[in-house]
Amino acid sequence: MKKFKYIFSMIFISLGMSSCTEKFLDAVPNDQLSGATFWKTESDINMALAGAYRGWENGMDVVMRDAMTDNDYSWMAVTGYQQVGNGSVNPQTVSIGNGGRVFSYAQIRKYNSFLENIEGMTIDAALKERLKSEVRFLRAYNYFLKAMFFGDMPLITKTTPSTELPSRTPVAQIYAFILDELDKISKILPVQNNITAKGHITRGSALALKARLELYMGKYAEAMASSKAVIDMGVYELYPNYEQLFYRQNKANNKEAIAEIQHIQNDYATSIPWQRLPAWKGGYSENAVSRSIVEEYETINGLKISQDPAYDSNKPFANRDPRLAMSIAYPGSNWFGRIYTALDPQFGGSSNPDYYLNDGSKAAQMSKKYLDAGIQNAERQNFDAPIMVIRLAEMYLTYAEAAVESGQNLVLGLEYLNRVRTRAGQINATVLNRELVRRERRVELAFEGLRYFDIKRWNIGPTVMNGAFHGSRMGTVNQTTGEVTWGTGYILVENRTFYPSRNYLLPIPQSEIDVNKNMTQNPGY
Repeated sequence: MKKFKYIFSMIFISLGMSSCTEKFLDAVPNDQLSGATFWKTESDINMALAGAYRGWENGMDVVMRDAMTDNDYSWMAVTGYQQVGNGSVNPQTVSIGNGGRVFSYAQIRKYNSFLENIEGMTIDAALKERLKSEVRFLRAYNYFLKAMFFGDMPLITKTTPSTELPSRTPVAQIYAFILDELDKISKILPVQNNITAKGHITRGSALALKARLELYMGKYAEAMASSKAVIDMGVYELYPNYEQLFYRQNKANNKEAIAEIQHIQNDYATSIPWQRLPAWKGGYSENAVSRSIVEEYETINGLKISQDPAYDSNKPFANRDPRLAMSIAYPGSNWFGRIYTALDPQFGGSSNPDYYLNDGSKAAQMSKKYLDAGIQNAERQNFDAPIMVIRLAEMYLTYAEAAVESGQNLVLGLEYLNRVRTRAGQINATVLNRELVRRERRVELAFEGLRYFDIKRWNIGPTVMNGAFHGSRMGTVNQTTGEVTWGTGYILVENRTFYPSRNYLLPIPQSEIDVNKNMTQNPGY
């Protein structure tokens, strides 16, 4: 088999790249590369594959989607996460982070074009099937997001003329398509971890996404089978240090990642630090972590804070699940070599940029994931951390939840859940139940883009997405010791309204409905 050089500098090609506001689900651009001038050489296939991987998921969306939930808040209204979180999103404002990128069919067109054009290339048959399977995964993943956010969406599997007016395909049919694709390609893709595969989609990727969707659909026996198949491959391992799992320095030996977005400085970098670093480090302090998720972390004794008599509300961060300090910068904690405080207007005798009423986090609490201590100012928009989309810990928790909901294999489900807790340094749980699994999932996968989907499938929006969104408790911070003198009350970040009639779906952009008589609006808008 002739080896192809897989290019991850992500050479930009114009296969279907267009604005998400174009008519008819992003009409094919005039400058699209054609079969007459492209698809002739090995280099063309490499470029097309690189183009297919480029943009298959957006790292900023992954780490900021929790701002659409009770975990987080984004003050940058332009990105759109805020409007979904507080219920103000509408057909005119559905934008980049809250669905604009997902609604676009530019990616789907690239995938369909690749799959059609590679058929005519004379290359090793097995290699051709593997490359096609990788792109079929990317297409299935894109449809997964479309179905999660918008429900019924046009299911387009071939390149089509821009004059066609597509109609919405029932979401059940989209789910069936995704599961069928993932099942078929899982038999073709190799069993490799992300290191060996150098970031390419593998059998584990296909089965892990299949397990995710099966869990969301309530297909618990299938979800257990798919997640266990990934676990039993033997090529994935929990990274020994939970906090460092997200650091770019450790990507070369991180066997936990199953599917991730690759970034390379100067060629295909991400600006995540620029938007998520604290203000004093030159960041936008975009994320604001809620009181709700901080209180969700157990005590070190494995109890809810409301159930542990040893919990001291005036020392709220002492003796807690280690993942709290590893994941969240809170008042009085040490972050980037200095005491983090967004509660005090002054720091060291000067105006404090991290003050929550200045340029700091509006909740005075921030997510730390992916922000390693070695970040330099020049890297804020030129960052090379790979962003994990699926990782092994999710598979353990998928199996545990499916076990609880089905009442089957509870002993193994508990063992898997405790592997995740043990890695983090948290005491083992003794009984597997729904409350434990949901809490474990929320804290382990915090700020990784899955909370919105979990709220949707558990139908807990009326409880957790309605009313006041609070941040840190008020107080003052000793800027030398980090000791906090707590006052009364919590920062009110915003008030939110949840609309059950929307069924957790985002609005179809009005611009699409205006030009396509076959597109209908989702309920509640």
